Amino acid sequence: MIRRAIRPRGVPALFLLVLLAGLGRETAAATEVWVTNELSDDISIIDVASRSVVATVPSGGWMQGRALPGAPVELHPPHRPASSKPHNVTFSPDGREAWIAHVGSHAVSILDTGTRKVLTTIQGGTRAHAVTFTPDGREAWLANPGSDDVWIFESATKERVKVIPVGKAPQLVAFSKDGRRAFISHSGSEEVWVVDVQSRGVLGRVPAGKDAMGLGVSQDGRHVYVTTGGESRVVVIDAGSLKDVLSIETGLDAHGLAVSPDGQFIYVANRGTDTLSVIHLPTHRVVREIPTGRRPDMLAVSPDGLQLFVTNRADDTLAIVDLQTQTVVVVVPVGRGPHGVAVRP
Repeated sequence: MIRRAIRPRGVPALFLLVLLAGLGRETAAATEVWVTNELSDDISIIDVASRSVVATVPSGGWMQGRALPGAPVELHPPHRPASSKPHNVTFSPDGREAWIAHVGSHAVSILDTGTRKVLTTIQGGTRAHAVTFTPDGREAWLANPGSDDVWIFESATKERVKVIPVGKAPQLVAFSKDGRRAFISHSGSEEVWVVDVQSRGVLGRVPAGKDAMGLGVSQDGRHVYVTTGGESRVVVIDAGSLKDVLSIETGLDAHGLAVSPDGQFIYVANRGTDTLSVIHLPTHRVVREIPTGRRPDMLAVSPDGLQLFVTNRADDTLAIVDLQTQTVVVVVPVGRGPHGVAVRP
């Protein structure tokens, strides 16, 4: 039975913690999960131990002053634009900063994870979608599906150092384990582009399928996985030859994707069937379909591989899956229109 993490009045916090511990194993390696709520323009912060929302903070996403030279959008001074819509959240490798991409205001707000306050907001491309850090943490790459490009920022200075024109509607960026290659999914041109991180040159374009979006790299670096929601499958790409080598059927409208820390499984959120597909990588077979909630969108795995966190956009909830039993054990109410989710390092 799915439990909703609502604390009854008068129940001591210690008792509640003991009660919830019985629902699944604790995740000592993770302390917080952050969820971006697109319709309420805020962030729900969930404590992993108690599995409850401990804070709701503004996401930022508005800017003062003028945009950077060549910026693709007109800002709405003096304070907040008509819409900010926080879409995805990414933590810096040290966990001290959260970078929030806003599809509504075409900007990235950077929050201090300790104080939970906005440090600064920087201009992004049109419909800024998601930030990914290079493995060494020195750069942050932002995919902009509205302007068909990827912006590269220095993580320390927050300065934009490069704009790379890519295919139509880039969605996400993932890096090879050695940090030498960037893989970019495109929902518009139905491809995965491969970019040399040092030279910024395009190394190849791999056909993927309709609505290519969710992206992941195998632990051994040999394969790249991409969801194609319009075809309800996961495409497996050989990272060496840059060839499409395999296709795995999932539930309808496959969207978000995550790779388990041990490299044995990938998890796929199926927005059309309200399920999570569990794919066993050694055999490339779906071994389980887990009901999650209405319109599951994005997901994240705890560092120890024991729990999975899934945003349910139509339910305004976060589903927490125990990966040992492969069942949803808690459903946590969050803000309106939850989309992005990340585990704080």
